[in-house]
Amino acid sequence: MFSHLVATSEELFISLRLERDNPCNTTIVDPDGNVFYTVATDFSDPDKPVTRVHDGVGKLVAEWIWRDARSDLLTIRDLPQTPASAWLKKSFIPFRDDVKFQDDTGVEYVWKNNKPGLALQLFGPQSKTQPVARFIRSYKDYKTDRENPPVVPSTLLLDQRVEPIRDFIVTSFLLLERRRRETETATINRAQSGAINGMIGVVSS
Repeated sequence: MFSHLVATSEELFISLRLERDNPCNTTIVDPDGNVFYTVATDFSDPDKPVTRVHDGVGKLVAEWIWRDARSDLLTIRDLPQTPASAWLKKSFIPFRDDVKFQDDTGVEYVWKNNKPGLALQLFGPQSKTQPVARFIRSYKDYKTDRENPPVVPSTLLLDQRVEPIRDFIVTSFLLLERRRRETETATINRAQSGAINGMIGVVSS
């Protein structure tokens, strides 16, 4: 019954694995393969892709319409449609990479590490020092096999105390992780372009 719970730092965490390492198109399962969420993006209208998140029984949890210049248009549960930025609010003081949101009871949570190269961590009133959710990026497990290391899938760990707001946590994570990866890719591309241009300058000089 509790096979999706794992012991981490003396607390029980819910382990949710992304079967595809893609926050826009994936199935989120527990260690036994039970489906908790399906995430699918409809690109039939290239100007307005729509991402929809359904829970394990097929109920629509959230959907958002992509927008380039402005924040995505988000509908979560039965709440009115709103710009995602009105719910996921970036903080500029003291840390510009923090993003806050409130659950349906008004309790505030803060996602940290929302920038290229880092993995998102969520903090709430349950603890000021330990995250109540954290993302573990996929990686090659060289400890298991140095020659052909298996890829460990990306995983979202949730403290069991925040299970009642799991839909809010998963939705906010998917929204932020997509944007974070877009920024990360753009940063890498700029760095590579700069390096190539620098090499061309050296060769031509």
